Amino acid sequence: MNPQLAQVYGDATVFLVAVVFLLVVAFMVAILIIGWLFTSRKDSVSPYTGMPLRRGRDLSYNSMLQIYKFMEPYKEYDNRMFKVTQSAIDRETGRVFPNCITWTGHIKLDWTFLQKRLRGNYVSWGSLTKERQDEIRRLHDTLDGYQTEFSCPRAAPVDIESAYIYTKPGPLYVDPDTAILIGWKMVPGTELEVLIVQRPIKRYY
Repeated sequence: MNPQLAQVYGDATVFLVAVVFLLVVAFMVAILIIGWLFTSRKDSVSPYTGMPLRRGRDLSYNSMLQIYKFMEPYKEYDNRMFKVTQSAIDRETGRVFPNCITWTGHIKLDWTFLQKRLRGNYVSWGSLTKERQDEIRRLHDTLDGYQTEFSCPRAAPVDIESAYIYTKPGPLYVDPDTAILIGWKMVPGTELEVLIVQRPIKRYY
């Protein structure tokens, strides 16, 4: 073989081996990174109780069905149906937090769950004066199903006092600027609760 041709083949072989080696190394690094993502991250805990959360996929078929039945009448975009299997469940309170399972299968949840549901400046129902509560009531057709009897007097949702954490249904929040309500309602036939948004039916001034 021509020496020059042999040199070309030799250089090409060395280059090919180097490329294959680099690809193998890159593949191994990618596997390590993916493995780290799946194993190193910890699941979030309940914002209310600080306890581990349960995955929605572990609910019984009947519980999932009851959630779907309960949500079905709510036709508004604010209360569109969600994938129960992509939700996290507070074991102690039964509250269902939608869309908080990441692509790696971890639970990611914090107090921004209210803002992620619907942007607003939410405060606890119990922090409003009786006069303001009555004013907001008049702007809504009904407040049935919401917790209006036993509500934390602290305004910030994150500052909820322990005595109000386990109430059923869970806390009700309101945006004083828009009179929009966002609060927990019980799913009939279960111990589960879902977060329901309700806009005023009358104009708010």
